[in-house]
Amino acid sequence: MLWIAGSAAAFYWFFLGHYGVFDQQAVWQQQPLLPAQVQHKLKQQLVPDAVWQAVLITDANCSCSSFAKEHLLRMQQRQPDLMVKELELDDAKALGLNVIAAPLLLLFQHQQLLYAGPLATDLMCSDNASLLDGIVSGTTQLPGFWLNGESTACRCLTTH
Repeated sequence: MLWIAGSAAAFYWFFLGHYGVFDQQAVWQQQPLLPAQVQHKLKQQLVPDAVWQAVLITDANCSCSSFAKEHLLRMQQRQPDLMVKELELDDAKALGLNVIAAPLLLLFQHQQLLYAGPLATDLMCSDNASLLDGIVSGTTQLPGFWLNGESTACRCLTTH
């Protein structure tokens, strides 16, 4: 019985404790991430000639970040034209980015910010729940910039 209770507590801590609405406190509704500001702040991080670039902001203290890194590695195998840059949370904040939760994916097409939010919408950031695959492959067309704070995902909330 103790083993079952311990297992349930561990499962909650490692998975369900970090699963929820990405922008749980609706911070982006009051202080949205503006594409032009993000592009300006990340200009030195972006490769000029790349069509697709993903900047993944991670938190070493968040188990969701390791799932997201693995997801992006698999994604690069399927989409070799996707350039990936990883930024640690403290580095992103030092650049002045308003990071509400990590891992945070910033997706650029021709250096224009197209998407900001979680990489996937499940407990372990799996390929089956990927938001990125459809956008990069062209099967999902976005009408413009998508600031995705409403999806549920594996994430760790940050302090501002």
